[in-house]
Amino acid sequence: MDLNIAIVDDTLSDILRLENFVRNWFYGSEHKLAGISSYANGEEILKDFEPKMFHIVFMDIIMGDINGVETAKQLRLEDTELLIVFMTTSKEYMFKTFPTHPFDYVMKPYGKKEVEKVLNEAVRVLTADDPTVTIRVPHSECTIPMRLISSVVSNRNHTVEITLTDGECVLSIMTFKEVEKLFAEDARFLLCNRGVILNMSQISAQEKGVFVMKDGTRYPIRVNGQSKIAEAFSQYLINSMRAGKLRGGGGGINNEIIYALRARISNNNSRRSIHIFAAH
Repeated sequence: MDLNIAIVDDTLSDILRLENFVRNWFYGSEHKLAGISSYANGEEILKDFEPKMFHIVFMDIIMGDINGVETAKQLRLEDTELLIVFMTTSKEYMFKTFPTHPFDYVMKPYGKKEVEKVLNEAVRVLTADDPTVTIRVPHSECTIPMRLISSVVSNRNHTVEITLTDGECVLSIMTFKEVEKLFAEDARFLLCNRGVILNMSQISAQEKGVFVMKDGTRYPIRVNGQSKIAEAFSQYLINSMRAGKLRGGGGGINNEIIYALRARISNNNSRRSIHIFAAH
């Protein structure tokens, strides 16, 4: 696989050091470095950026006028599949990065092993098989990668509306029960109400009795069993952080971050509200 990588850091010595680690990893890999671009601040990459331009962006958090978190939020709006790796000197900033669905973190001063671990996980995710689901639509069938599905909602006219992450809608002539079975084995999908299935990787926030999606759509959580649904979402977040899948991929988040996340979820659950992700 040929990879395009970007580094955003306002310290030149850190850029050169990371570039060296990245190039050395590719020398010993079956994969190729198609290109590596460096930017001294968030403004520079935002001016240059186009969707699918990079596979991985290493992003320093503390920079000048626009910090790494705000830069990453704008990149994420343009490219939902981008792997964003934050570089920071303190864990206190990590919770602020959650709305961007980061792939991983490296703590400064990082070494060769930390960078190699990120690149190994990134390649594993980028080359992984992508599960699909085949939906019956009028006069035909439609096969969709499951990661691109945001929500599945039953309509009153006995059709099922499948909303994709790019906002497009697919109308299926299958019954909701038939569609529900197709998603039953995928841990990302949660039945949050009668006739509503959500891709938890597309949820940006859980407010009291409501899930808020990345596109701002709000879905009520059924009252009966609400605590179990909230717990399922909390556990998904914890498992995803452990596997590094908050952006939909994989990475290596250390246990201290998991414990901090678990504590925050536990505290927020006592108030029946989870705001791990801020709505975009």
